[in-house]
Amino acid sequence: MKRWRCVLAAAGAILLVASTWIIRRTQLPRRDFMLQAGNCRVPVTEIEGAQPDVKRNVVIVHGLGANRRVMQTLGSYIARHVPVRAYLFDLPGHGDNTDAFSFARAEQCFDSAIEAMTRNGRIDPQRTAVIGHSMGGAIAIRMADRTPMAATIAISPAPMSLPVRMPSNLLVFSGQYDFWPLKRQAKQLLQAAGGNRTSGDDFRERRAFLLQTVPHATHTSLIFNSQVARQSVEWLDDVLQVTHSTRPLHPIRDAAPEVGLVGLLMMFPLCATAAMRFAGPMQDESLASRPAWTLVLVEGFVCAFGGALILIGILPLRFLRLYGGSYLTSLLLIAGLLLLALNWRCAKAGWRTGARPFIVAAVVGFVTVLACGAWVNWQLTNLWMDAPRWLRFAALLPILWIYCFAEEMVLGPVGTGRARARRFVVFLVLRLELWLACMAGYFFLANGQVLLAIMAPSFGGFSILQRLSTDSLRRRTGSATAAAVFDAILAAWFIAAVFPLT
Repeated sequence: MKRWRCVLAAAGAILLVASTWIIRRTQLPRRDFMLQAGNCRVPVTEIEGAQPDVKRNVVIVHGLGANRRVMQTLGSYIARHVPVRAYLFDLPGHGDNTDAFSFARAEQCFDSAIEAMTRNGRIDPQRTAVIGHSMGGAIAIRMADRTPMAATIAISPAPMSLPVRMPSNLLVFSGQYDFWPLKRQAKQLLQAAGGNRTSGDDFRERRAFLLQTVPHATHTSLIFNSQVARQSVEWLDDVLQVTHSTRPLHPIRDAAPEVGLVGLLMMFPLCATAAMRFAGPMQDESLASRPAWTLVLVEGFVCAFGGALILIGILPLRFLRLYGGSYLTSLLLIAGLLLLALNWRCAKAGWRTGARPFIVAAVVGFVTVLACGAWVNWQLTNLWMDAPRWLRFAALLPILWIYCFAEEMVLGPVGTGRARARRFVVFLVLRLELWLACMAGYFFLANGQVLLAIMAPSFGGFSILQRLSTDSLRRRTGSATAAAVFDAILAAWFIAAVFPLT
């Protein structure tokens, strides 16, 4: 076993332990509970600041495809700097909320949750601000017609029908690199409000408005942007008439969850190497049957866009009932079958039937999913699957294995040096072709799959980590079929855990 793997794993373990210690020492008091609001059951996290004022609160709601844990960083920052309690909600189909998702249902359950918390005395709408991102921002703005709040902060609000009356003291954030429909929505809000107004009289009369464009920010990065956090605190100070703390951001504390995840990933090469010893001797792979790179890219383009055209008439995996996930999985299935059909000789030559590599790859895949899912679920986002998502995971696994095996076949053995780098670039282009096919379906074929556009950064980041870890296993087994098992487990976990239930 190479020394560098041991050193890397030891450094990763140190980062993981240090991050856990920092989080434990600095985490604000919080508790989770289930709120019964009419016919809605809404999971809620309550974060209590250092000196909370029970009469002043902030309600935070996430966007499409996200969950309340994604908003913890912003909620914790506000609770540290403003004497308020922060309440974070999971909308239907997201996070721990297993109710079926629809846009109408999400808006209804959010309104019902606000009403229930008002009745039981947890919040007073006249002393409560609501903060929403994307879909949550649109819901927060539209709530002005039903339950006016003291202030509304909308972070990159989704396109919507504007409310009859503008929310009180509305602050809107738009990213420089945000999607153009969302930037257009922000400008429409500015026009409807009659321009920016931020004087003291505007706040007292509850008609203040500010559209703030954040430089170098994307739709998703706005949630974690320091400028958004600071200006939100200052806005709440003006609205709620409280004195906020001037303590600066704490980069070590705020980055601890991400550092811990990096530490966990650094331990993977050593763990994979140790596990692969049980997989038996490495199998020989030949480059002879792999198609040329140019042909691979052409085939990938044809299969991806051909799949998008087929999905105009039928969505074969609709039964999965995952918003956006059913479409993405159907596209992967069709593209995988087409790739295998075009490269059936390559697939036949690369097929391996040994049981031990399959079993070891599956065990490593499940351990990776559970370890990373547990850590990410604690601090970053909800990737720990509940029963409905585990059922979808089981259905997704054999379907996604088809695409993963086809991808392994056309990419061929991992190789070393420049050959490995070229192979990785080809993989990235194949994934880019899939994403472009999804975007073509949304913008030109009107398939309504907006979530696939929103999740582009997550899709790209996950794809890179997925390929690096899968290549690590394939180099140790020489089995494309076993590597595809591991690859499919990661893909099924990502889709089952992230996409909303419908």
